[in-house]
Amino acid sequence: MKNNKKTNVNVPKEKSAKRFSITEGFLNKSVLLFFAVVWLMFVLFENVQLQRIQELSTFLCTEMYFDEMMTAPAGFLSYVATFLMQFFYYPALGITIYMALMYVAYLLVRKVFAIPQRWSLLALVPVVLLLWTNVYMGYWIFYSKLSGYFYVALLGVMAILLAMLAYKRLPRWAKYLFVAVWTIAGYPLIGVYALAGAILMGAYSIATDEKALSRILLPILSLALVGAVPALYYYNFYTSVAFPLMYGAGTHAYQWSLFGDANFAIHVWAMWLPFALLFLFLLVATMLSDKMKEGEKVKKYYSHIQISLIVALPCVLWLSWFTDENYRAELAQNKAMWEEDWNRVADLGRVSCEPTRLVVINKNIGLLRSGRAGEEMFRFPDGSSTMKSGINVRLSQTGGKMMYYQYGRFSFCYRWCVEDAVEFGWRIEYIKHAVRSLIASGQYKLAHRYTDMLKHTIFHRSWAERYEKMIENPLLVEKATDITIPRQLYCYKNTLDVDESFVEAYLMNVMVSNLYVNPSPLCTEASLMFALIRKDIQLYWNTMVAYLGNHAQLRIPTHYQEALLLYANLDRRADISKFKLDNRVTERFRKFGQLSAKYKGMSEDQMAPYFKDEFGDTYWYFYFFVRDIRTN
Repeated sequence: MKNNKKTNVNVPKEKSAKRFSITEGFLNKSVLLFFAVVWLMFVLFENVQLQRIQELSTFLCTEMYFDEMMTAPAGFLSYVATFLMQFFYYPALGITIYMALMYVAYLLVRKVFAIPQRWSLLALVPVVLLLWTNVYMGYWIFYSKLSGYFYVALLGVMAILLAMLAYKRLPRWAKYLFVAVWTIAGYPLIGVYALAGAILMGAYSIATDEKALSRILLPILSLALVGAVPALYYYNFYTSVAFPLMYGAGTHAYQWSLFGDANFAIHVWAMWLPFALLFLFLLVATMLSDKMKEGEKVKKYYSHIQISLIVALPCVLWLSWFTDENYRAELAQNKAMWEEDWNRVADLGRVSCEPTRLVVINKNIGLLRSGRAGEEMFRFPDGSSTMKSGINVRLSQTGGKMMYYQYGRFSFCYRWCVEDAVEFGWRIEYIKHAVRSLIASGQYKLAHRYTDMLKHTIFHRSWAERYEKMIENPLLVEKATDITIPRQLYCYKNTLDVDESFVEAYLMNVMVSNLYVNPSPLCTEASLMFALIRKDIQLYWNTMVAYLGNHAQLRIPTHYQEALLLYANLDRRADISKFKLDNRVTERFRKFGQLSAKYKGMSEDQMAPYFKDEFGDTYWYFYFFVRDIRTN
């Protein structure tokens, strides 16, 4: 009876132990769930960014493009990477390819470093670090000089893992030859990843070779090749590349030359952190490869370690993910502008935080093009929040080309396309802006050069053919609203001057001071909008006269009435008795004055909260309480 009682007591304990153990089946499901969730996050939240990344890249199916890519070390790696990046034209397809390759990399890590099934979560560490190199980018997508950066690190690591797999199976004498061939032949193809692979092979020899002489000679050979090969190629082949950059080929090393301020330096170190941790992981895994033994202490804390990995890996990925609301709004607005969906462009300006200037400018363009500006311009959040980036982001890079085009400044749009192409290479987005600007300004022969480039792409050929028909038959241009409407804003003197990267300030000055005698209705309204933003009374009266000359038969929109009342109150010489104003607008202005008298003596910052709820949707609130706008 005693034995039976013991048996009954022990059974529940065994079941309880199984219930809380982490099984291999659970680990397999966790890994698959991880890849599925990351895929879903990209598809649901980053589809617009993926499309923009593709637009800011280029892959041409020409021999000349291949030859150009091979003029720098790691050129082949970038060539393959840019080929894969073009599939982000369809975000779901592109990210499926990316995650499939990432899963292959995960399997290679397990294979190369002999990671047992029960420790398979460790193989997710390099996957998370590789994802980190892309999800933290943010505004860097506009400034990265590394062609194909989204795939370069992944492909480079996969090449290293395949090399390590081959290296481990070679006899001792063949390993010397393999390291030499790998480094010398691999450097021009994959750059710094060939050097990293050589170091890992030397480290593997130290950790596993039974002969002391080999443990010394192979690492020495590896380090000697790492130091000598880039110098050898520099003095014989890549003389146009700065020598220090030879040791960073295939990475973001080229970004060192962009800016020199302290904030940039800090951001660059943060930028390199995932790459450094990735190499450290590979180095440690190489040293422990084929020698890993699960000691008693490790077995004791196995569940704790696994749970820590399950929690830590998603947390690292989530914390490194760039999720700025303004950045996402800017990208979505840009996409809607290419699609000519102006209502959506405007509505995307309703961000929950203080908007960046680009969000506001895009919103104003959307309101202008959809005919909603006079009624809704000041019902949206306004301001000039600093872009969340460690670098000095300029509107000329993130949205300047589109702004210049939509406001009819075609020569400036094309000029910035050319200047940025010199700095970053021709990108799909630059080529498209160049085509439309040149067609709009009547330079058909030059535009044909750029449509020819796009016809050598996979996904942009039909776009190029549409505009090529306009080049061949200019009468078709009159049916293209994406060209004819911006032409209506070409109502100022086309002088050769500079904007000094102050895009909005420059456009304001041009639009309000260089109007022709008979500007178009759209042009006068754009000028009036800029005059309101500048809060210049005399400028407002001048542009209002031009606006009324084109819109005399229509009711004056609400915001323009609000400005009439305000400026007439501030400038007693003005007579607005001839203007027909809405009773609701005049009554609200009276209440605004009463509330101002009530809080007289307070500073504007102190008064703002009391006016926000009732008058936050008026020009009066914008005039008095939206201050320090930086039109950069």
